[in-house]
Amino acid sequence: MSPLIADTRALTTICEEAAKQDLVAIDTEFVWTNTYHPRLGLIQLAWDEQHSHLLDVLAINDPTPLQILLDNATVTKVFHEAASDLPILRRWCGALTAPLVDTRIAAGFCGLTATMSLNRLLTSELGITLPKTETRTDWLQRPLSDAQLQYAASDVALLPKLYRTLEHKIDQLGNLPWFKEEMASYSHNGYYGETKPDECWRRVSGMGSLSGIDLAVLKSLAAWREQTAQELDKARPRVMKDEQLVVAARLHPKTLADLKKIPDYWPKLIEKFGEGVLAAVQRGLAMPQQAWPVLPGMRLPSAVIKQRSNRILQVVQKRANERQIDPQLVAARKDAEALVFAAQAGKWPVHHQLLQGWRRELTGDVIENLVTGNFND
Repeated sequence: MSPLIADTRALTTICEEAAKQDLVAIDTEFVWTNTYHPRLGLIQLAWDEQHSHLLDVLAINDPTPLQILLDNATVTKVFHEAASDLPILRRWCGALTAPLVDTRIAAGFCGLTATMSLNRLLTSELGITLPKTETRTDWLQRPLSDAQLQYAASDVALLPKLYRTLEHKIDQLGNLPWFKEEMASYSHNGYYGETKPDECWRRVSGMGSLSGIDLAVLKSLAAWREQTAQELDKARPRVMKDEQLVVAARLHPKTLADLKKIPDYWPKLIEKFGEGVLAAVQRGLAMPQQAWPVLPGMRLPSAVIKQRSNRILQVVQKRANERQIDPQLVAARKDAEALVFAAQAGKWPVHHQLLQGWRRELTGDVIENLVTGNFND
C-alpha cells in the first residue's frame, strides 16, 4: 500500500498509471449520519494486490484526474455495491463512471445471491476472509491510523481478482451478455440524477392510508421537505419524519398551534420549519383535483392481482433458477404487482423492467400471458 495521496500532482500520476490497466477497482469510505448527502472521506483505487492507493479527498483540491479515469472507456471500473459509490463519486468529481461492473451483481448472475457482502464473497470464491476491525471509523478524522488505512486498502485490493473469478463463472453459464447489459444500465445520467421533489411522496412510508386531497397535501409536504433537506444538507427525518408528514397531510394544519398536534414535532422544529410546513399544506390544498396524485400501488392489490403477481414471481423464480440467476435481480414483488395492476387497468407498461432487455428474454411470455390470463409456462 502506497502513502496517502494528498495532492493533485500525485493523483495525476496514479490515475495515469491506472489508465493503462484493463480493470481498476474503486471503493469509497464516507460518513452519513445526520446530513442529506454522505460526506466523502476517502477513495480507494487498486488494480492488483500490489497496487492499492488511497486518495485523501479532504486534501486534494482538483479531482479532474480521477474524473478522466472514471470516464475512460478503455478501463473497466470494478465496484462492490456500486449503487452506494457512484452518486458520491459523481458529486465529488463530476464523473459518469463507465464502463463498470459490480461484484455483488455479478454474484447474482452465477448461482450466488446478489446480497452477499464483499467479505462473504471473498471467502466463498477466493478462500480469503478480511478482518473487519475498523467498520466504525470516522473517515473524516485526520490523521487516520495505519490500521484504518490498511482496512481501507484491503477492501479494493482483491476486487479485480474476485471479479475475474466471477466473470468466468458467468461466462460458463452463458449469462455474460445479460450481465453486461445490466451493468450498462448503471452508466447513464439518469442513474445519478438528483431526486425530484415532486416525486418524493411516492416513497413516504404510510402514504397508502391517504387518498384524494390528503394525498395532494402529502405530495406538497414531501416536496417541501426534500428541498429543505437539500438546501440545509440535513437528513430528511431531521426536517420532518415520514409519519409526521402523513399526520400533517391528514390534519391540514392552518396555524403553528395546529402543528403541536403532530406527534413528537418538537417546539424547536416548529419554530424552525413551521411556516414552511404550513405553506406546503396550503399549496397542497390549492392543488386542482385533476392534479391530485394517484398511485395504483397505494391500495392493497385485489385477489386477482395478488394471484397473478404470485404466479409471475413463481415463473420468474423458476426461469431464473434455470439460468442460475438470483430471482431478486429479475423482479421483486412490488415490480410484479405494479405490472399486473397497470395491465389490468388497461395501461400497458411498456417501460416496465420485465418488458425490457434481458428480463424480457427471460420472462417475456409471462407478460403476454398476463394479458390473456393464461399462466401456463
